[in-house]
Amino acid sequence: MGNILASLYTANTGLGAAGTAIGVIGNNIANVNTTGFKASRAHFEDLISQFIVGTSGTNQVGKGVSLARVESLFTQGAMQNTGVPTDMAISGDGFFIVKGTQGGVTQNYFTRAGSFRFDDQGNLVNQSGFRVQGYGADPTGNLTATLGDIQVTRRSLDPLATSNMTIHANLRPSDPVVPAPGFQIANADTTSSFKTSMVVFDSLGTSHQVDVYGTHVSTAPDVWDMNMAIDGGDIAGGVAGTPVVTNLGQLTFDGQGRLQNATTPNPVAVPWTGGANAGALNFNWGDPIAAGGTGRGGSTQWNTVAESAASFLTQDGYGTGNLETISVNSAGLITGGFTNGKTLTLGQVAMARFDDPTGLNSVGGNRYIETPDSGQANIGVAQTGGRGSIAGGTLEQSNVEISDQFIDLLAYQKAYQANVKTITTADSLLQEVFQLIR
Repeated sequence: MGNILASLYTANTGLGAAGTAIGVIGNNIANVNTTGFKASRAHFEDLISQFIVGTSGTNQVGKGVSLARVESLFTQGAMQNTGVPTDMAISGDGFFIVKGTQGGVTQNYFTRAGSFRFDDQGNLVNQSGFRVQGYGADPTGNLTATLGDIQVTRRSLDPLATSNMTIHANLRPSDPVVPAPGFQIANADTTSSFKTSMVVFDSLGTSHQVDVYGTHVSTAPDVWDMNMAIDGGDIAGGVAGTPVVTNLGQLTFDGQGRLQNATTPNPVAVPWTGGANAGALNFNWGDPIAAGGTGRGGSTQWNTVAESAASFLTQDGYGTGNLETISVNSAGLITGGFTNGKTLTLGQVAMARFDDPTGLNSVGGNRYIETPDSGQANIGVAQTGGRGSIAGGTLEQSNVEISDQFIDLLAYQKAYQANVKTITTADSLLQEVFQLIR
């Protein structure tokens, strides 16, 4: 009779374990659409057995089952492209770090849910208002070394006056030689055979068009006079509609068409109008042999084109720009695109990695805290130290597989029903025993 009574308690442990497992499955199914959610599974272990006779392992009867552990499965969830630039997903190992207050405790929390946004203070936060942790950037885009809130308050980009201009061109040796007095702006078409234009900026961010002319003035060696023309309305003391011409020195080429020398008096002073600081333009024509170059890495003089023309133009200035776009790359770098065409690093998202992520303690809200079982957070940036990469404009979906959950649910249901049957069977046997004393 004692063993029949014991079977009631044994079956009861089975009911408890199966019921808990059904609860785990129910939680998984409930979070099938939760961003970054990680499914759990129940682990069971048998209870210490009793010996019927002696101490032989062949004479043991089990005492039932207990729940050993509910384990979170940190397998990769599917990636969904959202098009929202502040959405982020981790591909591989690691967690985002968010800081906030929960239950009166302010600390770092860890999450795989990357549905972030900027709040009214410019802080990058999750949907619960917890601040995303990472590395900020100074006004020039250099990242700081201290972990903290990622805050973007820079909504505009200050103008930068042009100081360096690069012009690479191929000037044809067969272009006609222009006799003295050489280039005349009033007859630019007949006194020059090369022209290119660039837009440059003054210290106030105002744009100005600069026209550069090349005049072939001699052969053997081939020499070209270079001149710059700017509308007088842009020059202090000038007259609008009347170009102001500044000589840019000469380009000399050898018999192989290589740039032998460039004599531009860098920097070239430009007295901008409108209250801007005077400009100081440095011209780069290539790598002249006289300066230790090859003579082929910039401007050349070869009869390989139909006309003398520029092959490469660039300058380093820009006007004022407003923040227009945000993008995040695989290393978690947040880059801002401005209306003036420039980009600037605004910050970098940090990531944490744990020796045993299954040891983390879930505190709700898609957040975890570290425990002695998980080990301390190893904090760094994406794609370093075994951490995964970050996909911008993307969210990681729940890793719950509905089909697997339904199969497990059926198995636990059957287990629960079977344990109920054990109890009813034991109860029936006890009834037979009670019949003996009637």
